[in-house]
Amino acid sequence: MASLLLSGLHAQNRKSAVEYPSPLVRERQRLVIGNTSETWELRWKAAPKPVCEPNPDSLTCPCTGFAYGEAGELSLVRIRNEREVERMELTPLFIDAEAPGDDLAVVQRWAANYETDLDDSDKNDFREVVARRPTVKAMNFSDYDHDGRASEFFLQTNVLPCGKPYGVVIGVSKSNPKLHVLGSADQPDQPLVLPRFIWEAFSSARGSIEKVAWICDDHAAEEETTISLRNTSKGIRAVQRTFSCPRFPGQRPTKEDRF
Repeated sequence: MASLLLSGLHAQNRKSAVEYPSPLVRERQRLVIGNTSETWELRWKAAPKPVCEPNPDSLTCPCTGFAYGEAGELSLVRIRNEREVERMELTPLFIDAEAPGDDLAVVQRWAANYETDLDDSDKNDFREVVARRPTVKAMNFSDYDHDGRASEFFLQTNVLPCGKPYGVVIGVSKSNPKLHVLGSADQPDQPLVLPRFIWEAFSSARGSIEKVAWICDDHAAEEETTISLRNTSKGIRAVQRTFSCPRFPGQRPTKEDRF
């Protein structure tokens, strides 16, 4: 029964998403938190500037996940009964990241097609063709903290070599009903920044997961790293393990860090 209710909530949220209902509202979604209906909006403070624009340079590693995007000062706003009840500034999450927005928040506007765009990018109407694509949905709600509510979404804040999207998860939970960035059990007040695929794997996992985050020889790496996540009563237990290369089955890590 719980899974059916959660599936219903996912379906409701998918239907209620509206991208760019006004020039400064990047996205608006209606969702139910507990028994309360709310509206969440991503709002630009001013008109955003293009970043990773439709051109061949944006089909390279630094723009992975951001092409074709926009950058600016961005807030997440919660609304109940047409009144703002909470606001969270998202731009600080991008400061000091290697994202292409110069310390501004960056959100993908239109998806890049890596199979055709490189050949089509020299056409005169390429920008117009891209602008006719659907606006990418930014808030994809899921139950990242495993509390039974799909009330969090992943936000890409960085990209590491070569083309590895990293980011955070933002939302509300039963244990913390205020807007917050998910941290770990060991560092609850620090944003837990992880590869997108690890966050996605954990959101759909019933128990713990362990994934390889960096493989041997990737950019001449002489070490391989894995990240394991486990849900506990104190929050998400995150552990990074480092192995010397080449890595063999059953090899013990040379280093283990909680973060």
